[in-house]
Amino acid sequence: MRMKKVCGAAAAVLWLLFWITLVIRWMAGDGGLMAAEMLECAPPESTYLAAEEYPGVCRMTAEFLTDRQAEFQYDGRFQAHEAAHMEDVRGLIRLDSRVCLICALAAAVLTAAGCARGGRREFARGMLQGLAAAGIAALGFGIWAAVDFNGLFVTFHRVAFRNDGWLLDPRTDLLIRLMPERFFIRLGIRGGMRALAGAAGIALAAGLARGRKRGNAEKNT
Repeated sequence: MRMKKVCGAAAAVLWLLFWITLVIRWMAGDGGLMAAEMLECAPPESTYLAAEEYPGVCRMTAEFLTDRQAEFQYDGRFQAHEAAHMEDVRGLIRLDSRVCLICALAAAVLTAAGCARGGRREFARGMLQGLAAAGIAALGFGIWAAVDFNGLFVTFHRVAFRNDGWLLDPRTDLLIRLMPERFFIRLGIRGGMRALAGAAGIALAAGLARGRKRGNAEKNT
């Protein structure tokens, strides 16, 4: 039964990672969302880019990040080092897609194994415990973001990128003017809310499975 709990905890974390990586992929490919947030956080007077050009820039960016466009460029507005950094970002989105698929497959296998040959209630209990552990970790990152978002942002970039191409100059680089810190904060909040919705869905499924097993046991007695 202990193994069922371990499988349940692992499955819950994998399902959650699947959902989070799926949300990241969706947000990276949503040019409309990107344009709306850019206009809110980086208005034309701060970017020197006309408002009517935002949808085109964001559509190009979304298609580039999700491999629907080969080159990161819009009317010659971006410099070579900006395009090189976005190539690095596209590499992260590709990795995100692979992790998404691996997590889905592994979670499905663990769920099938955990629900087979009895022990479904223990498996469901393990899922809830796994979600609780993931929630504690997420809370820690949330507190870090609330207290020092810039520190979290810099740490992420130093871990995720093997070069300093992400250090852009707002005086000369359009990319950083279009994507200031507030832009990423707002996207992070949107992504976080969707992650919470996914976690709630997983918790509900685990709770229903646990309750159904208990109900069947009581009925048999």
